[in-house]
Amino acid sequence: MGKVGRRGFLAGAAIGVAAIGVKSLTGCDDGPAGNGDDTCSEPTSPWKWDREVDVVVVGAGTGLTAALAAAVAGSQVLVLEKSAEIGGSTKLSGGIAWVPNNPVGKAAGHEDSREEALAYLRKVARGQADDELLEAFVDGGPRMVSFVAQHTTLNWQVAPLLGDYHTEWPGAKVAGRSIGPDQGVVFQQGPELIQCLADGVVAAGGEILTGTPAVRLIHRVGADGTSEVLGVEALSEGAPLRIRANQGVVLAAGGFDWDPTLKRHFLRGPADHTLGHPGNTGDGIRMAMAVGADLRNMNECWGGVVYKAEAEALAAEGKPATLNALIQRRMPGCITVNRHGRRFCNEASPYDPAWLAFLGWENWGDLADSNLPAFHVSDKKSKPSTAAGVFQADTLAELAVKMGVDSDALVATVAEFNNHVAAGGDPLFHRGESAYELGYGPTLAMIDKPPFYAVEVAPADLGTCGGPRVNGNGQVLNPLGKMIGRLYASGNNAGVGGPGAGYGGGGGTIGPAMAFAFLAGSHVAGLEPLVLPGDETAVG
Repeated sequence: MGKVGRRGFLAGAAIGVAAIGVKSLTGCDDGPAGNGDDTCSEPTSPWKWDREVDVVVVGAGTGLTAALAAAVAGSQVLVLEKSAEIGGSTKLSGGIAWVPNNPVGKAAGHEDSREEALAYLRKVARGQADDELLEAFVDGGPRMVSFVAQHTTLNWQVAPLLGDYHTEWPGAKVAGRSIGPDQGVVFQQGPELIQCLADGVVAAGGEILTGTPAVRLIHRVGADGTSEVLGVEALSEGAPLRIRANQGVVLAAGGFDWDPTLKRHFLRGPADHTLGHPGNTGDGIRMAMAVGADLRNMNECWGGVVYKAEAEALAAEGKPATLNALIQRRMPGCITVNRHGRRFCNEASPYDPAWLAFLGWENWGDLADSNLPAFHVSDKKSKPSTAAGVFQADTLAELAVKMGVDSDALVATVAEFNNHVAAGGDPLFHRGESAYELGYGPTLAMIDKPPFYAVEVAPADLGTCGGPRVNGNGQVLNPLGKMIGRLYASGNNAGVGGPGAGYGGGGGTIGPAMAFAFLAGSHVAGLEPLVLPGDETAVG
């Protein structure tokens, strides 16, 4: 177990070893027989707490925003991170947060409004977020941006080149909603964002422990059958560490990107590959389910496309996939074809809906996925940026044989595409028509300069985005719509999403995650402290 100090994690491993002060406090126990039941049914059931704080935050990525909000409000905050370093998927990201109607964009001259933001978000959500969540994000996001700027060294700036991903939709904006740190290299600022948040937490009196995975929520069940969370059990150097949380617990432990079982049973299509942090194994979601949480948005993920062979090799080493295939797919002189040798998508679209294009199932025979396997096909203008699994040939017919697809179909597909490009457009999939696509430069060019290349690609996720159902404060609800006492969730282990199924723009994961973490941290810090039987005789 490591204790992170200011500017700690960028230097590498966690710093130092935290001393654990042991207290004998009365609370819940495994039960008189030690049967592993973590509920508290008897008022006199003893529980020996090892630590006592006000707020426990599980996960040191965007959850640091919750820790910052609670610590600034005066709560004693402890952050538990199971990995050796803080940051999670946010550290791996570009560090951009998508926040509509934010003060940074407005100060830079980009007009926006609450009404426009809500109009756009209702379409982005695709029916999977109610107005309470949409309004909580639109109202809380700008407050979060100002709060973080006030209580950390982070200086927000508008991210260049990034507008909303669906600029043709009502309420969309071409710039101003995607913001990030003004330090470092543009689009590589995930580490800086995390470090600024971590420094702010420590400066406000919070504590961050790395290498300390949370394993379960300690709770009691009331007479009405609803749960109240009392604390967290974690592992410290393999030994149980039982932490009482007098105000509450915020789960911000990431999604289930690296849990193939959860992905198989919840996601609506194949997602064998991920760009998410290897620590995202659904821990927070399972802990919430164990105390009765309802679930939302579990059928969704933040989508993408990867080179299959490259992703498989990296996964075997416990590493996430890369963005290489996402970059190639929109380049002039490259198209994506399915196992029939036919195009099936707009290759220059935003990366999130790119995943949806693979979800085409045949309703005859073996009920196979009609778009898998899929391949990027290109000429020398857009050579694959991977050496793994690449086919090369001097003619498209030869290339098709190596790919295992019908030669006549592939040749016809490329000829059709070239004819459309020569005529100045793409009437089949509308590639190159949106402001988002044009913002990155030309995307249409003929495939006519040998040698020709093909490389298998596959749908992937940047992270899953479903989990415990929450209200506008980030409080976790049970299936009957009642609050689970003192339990909150945010980020990719909450059932919030963008909110909902979609992705608003660059930073569409980080913005909502930070906003709901801020709302959760602010709300939990306002709760009255927990009172348990026997507190009056507790040894301090």
